[in-house]
Amino acid sequence: MKITQIMLAKGFGGAERYFVDLSVALAEQGHDVQAICHRRFCERARLMKIPALQIDTFSPLGWWDLIAGKRIENSIGRFGPAVVHAHLARGACMAGRACARLGIPLVAKTHNYVDLKYYRHVDCFIATTHSQEQYLVRQGIAPERIRIIPNFSSQPPAEKVKTSRKEPMQFVTYGRLVRKKGFHILLESFRRYLDQGYRAYLVIGGDGPESETLREQCRALQLEPFVTFSGWVTDIEDFMKHADVFVLPSLDEPFGIAVLEAMALGVPIIATTTDGPREILDTQTAFLVSPGDVELLASAMVDARDDLLRREKASSALRLFRNKYSKAVVVTSLMQLYGSMRDNHEIR
Repeated sequence: MKITQIMLAKGFGGAERYFVDLSVALAEQGHDVQAICHRRFCERARLMKIPALQIDTFSPLGWWDLIAGKRIENSIGRFGPAVVHAHLARGACMAGRACARLGIPLVAKTHNYVDLKYYRHVDCFIATTHSQEQYLVRQGIAPERIRIIPNFSSQPPAEKVKTSRKEPMQFVTYGRLVRKKGFHILLESFRRYLDQGYRAYLVIGGDGPESETLREQCRALQLEPFVTFSGWVTDIEDFMKHADVFVLPSLDEPFGIAVLEAMALGVPIIATTTDGPREILDTQTAFLVSPGDVELLASAMVDARDDLLRREKASSALRLFRNKYSKAVVVTSLMQLYGSMRDNHEIR
């Protein structure tokens, strides 16, 4: 099938990772894929390494850039996809106008709780969670125009979970270093964990505007001997290979692809009950705590020292990943949706 994926952001977060992983996965399955991205998209080089992908780049000034919009429309028209899949507001807005004129069905993935003024020409919305689906319905989108299809991780599932705990333990976390990710809460909790007499290390992967603030907090808490800031993570499996526990301390997390990667690798998880992790995980698959609660997070880190409990939760999470969040399962669901949209459009 001919499929266009479009995402016009320049930076890199969960939505951008999904766009790249999905474009690559579809091309690997033998589909004819056009990936439209910003000329300065930070992961453009990774896309360029896939010969089967047709990469078209643009530099729109904003969703209102009519010249760039016309160029994108011409690019989609020349490629002639059966369906266009848009990611994030700018991509959905510019693809929407183009698809309306070209007569091509458009699906848009809501990576968060989106402003629907940018999604006016969407035929089908993909909600990542039930919470996002309910939000769309409250905004007036008919339920029959919504499909719930979760994110996936391209990380192949491990054969078994990590089974041994070493001393000192190693907790790991990663993501964009921004306030809502809750890394400042994790540092406070880790200090309280150490103050109980336990030995451990914490590795924080990622980069962002809170980087220096977190380093200053680390110094103020006298955590420098125990905390490592490793910078942006490009090889998740390598980063996690020495992890005893993965921690997601987010204050706001609409989904959490990092959780899927920990599940796939068989690494035990501590996560906050924000929207995404609350839908993915339960007490059988992870240690769950309320967001922003320093004491509860420190207590969960202590609970995670129990080898048997950690192994049981990680095993359940790995099974769940294989059955629901693996690349094979999710991409199959997407292809079924694309085929249905193509067929229904042809009937009309």
